[in-house]
Amino acid sequence: MINSHTKLRYQRLPAQQSIRVFEAAARHLNFTLAAEELAMTQSGISKQIKALESFLNTSLFIRKGQKIYLTDMGRLFYDRCVEALDCLQHAVDEIQGQTGQLRLQAPPTFACRWLIPRMEQLHNSLPKLSLHIETTWLRSIHDHIQAETNQLVIHACINYPFNNLHAELLREESLFVMVSPSYMARHGDIDCAKDLVGKTLIHTRVDGHIHWEAWAKAMGEDALDTSKGYEFETLDMALSAAENGLGVLVCDLLFALNALRNGRLVIPFKMPIVTGLRYLLLRHLNSSYQPLQQNYRQWLQQQIHQDNQDMTAYLTELGFDNQDQRKGI
Repeated sequence: MINSHTKLRYQRLPAQQSIRVFEAAARHLNFTLAAEELAMTQSGISKQIKALESFLNTSLFIRKGQKIYLTDMGRLFYDRCVEALDCLQHAVDEIQGQTGQLRLQAPPTFACRWLIPRMEQLHNSLPKLSLHIETTWLRSIHDHIQAETNQLVIHACINYPFNNLHAELLREESLFVMVSPSYMARHGDIDCAKDLVGKTLIHTRVDGHIHWEAWAKAMGEDALDTSKGYEFETLDMALSAAENGLGVLVCDLLFALNALRNGRLVIPFKMPIVTGLRYLLLRHLNSSYQPLQQNYRQWLQQQIHQDNQDMTAYLTELGFDNQDQRKGI
């Protein structure tokens, strides 16, 4: 049972409407402006204030010339009204999922290359959301994830076999070979998969060489030695290495779209879309943060849906067949 500060159970409280009217009038110190804000008449404001003063048995405003001021009791009551209304508004916002602190665990490349560029857009969509981002530098695709009730976890994996968290599919990787024009200028053009033999491959370290292995298997390129090349801790670092001409990378199109559009990277030849890891959104089902999580999840899904449309349009522009897909990972 929740404890109350009073045993009278709030039997002597004024009507909520009169509180709203008083707060607006006291904030503006002007009945006309309060009436405009609340879509009321000035006489309606005056009647509400008089009724409230009668209920409290004290004057709340004094008039000096053309201006009104709060009395001492008026200032006291205004402060308490603001505290109470702020508390109620905060409770409503929490229940409706409009405000609160939400923790998000995400792979570092997702945070750096996808989420951070959209933070202003997120703030405009959910201005009262406080999002704390935690990057999972050493998380592997096989990990058993632990999460708090106010956490959402974006996890890249083949599948999530554990039942401690609810798993929702956000998207599946679309893998392509990518390389910088400067690398090909130094080491020769790459016009087909066989031209990759002898080229420097770029990998991420945590999950081994899984993307190159999956791509080579899907393409039937047994001659490609995927055990060699440069290794980097994160996909973001691997992408930067490819953009700077260190070698050739197999990468999810989502994270490389900007680099491809501005010419830092190219897809060197026509190839099918090879499917990669699955990005899952993990969360607790029974959480008091569900409304807040739901609003963020909807925003996330809308953004990813738009990205999928953008990627489809981009591949169509390049002459790729979006229906030509092969299973990779």
